[in-house]
Amino acid sequence: MDDGAGAGGLLREYRRERGWPRRSVVLMVVIVGNAVLQTVRTHDDMPFWWAPVVVGSVLVVGVRRGLYEWRARTWVTTGGISRRGAVRSRAWAWSDIYDVRVEENPVSDPFNGAPRRPAFLYDREGRRFLLPHLDEWQLPDPCAEVAALRGAARQHGMAAERRPEVEERILRRAGRRKGWQWAGVGAALVLGAMIVATVAEAALGAPAHLFLLLLVVPLAAFGVLGALLSRYWAARALRLPPR
Repeated sequence: MDDGAGAGGLLREYRRERGWPRRSVVLMVVIVGNAVLQTVRTHDDMPFWWAPVVVGSVLVVGVRRGLYEWRARTWVTTGGISRRGAVRSRAWAWSDIYDVRVEENPVSDPFNGAPRRPAFLYDREGRRFLLPHLDEWQLPDPCAEVAALRGAARQHGMAAERRPEVEERILRRAGRRKGWQWAGVGAALVLGAMIVATVAEAALGAPAHLFLLLLVVPLAAFGVLGALLSRYWAARALRLPPR
């Protein structure tokens, strides 16, 4: 983190200064290595699209993560906040910012390759945007850092009052995200079941429907579960008492 004029002057640059936790790096190497190994070992027994899909997915994820680590920045100035991700950049004036908050990662495990306490920007429509490298991996106390920035930013036009309609949108979107996260878990379970079904078909000598079982069914399950669970959790979030 570069500190210009201090929190009152709102001159900050948050960038990668420390690497990932060692356990996250080890886990990523294991996952990528296993994916490549399994692709090579099963290449002759799988359909033609299997190897390109697996290898292509691994490459896309790896390249995107590498670009993020190299390019991602968050800048805080007297004019507002700017962020740069793996590919795109975006800026907000303070008058367009509703709040900046540090939130607990729902899967707060160092093995998942994500910080436990990342910071997010909320605009006046209640939409949430990650602020790269404003987290406990790069800062000793992100909560104190964000509190100092929030207090100083209110002098430059950031909203000071809480608006019920924006808070409701924030809760709804949080519920939808939770629904899609659970849909991902459900789709992974469906994929596991489809792998078992594929092995059973092969053992019985029945024709294997790999494209249907390993791709179409899990994707369909993800879409259906996401649509249902996102609505459920969005409605439930509005009924829960505020924390």
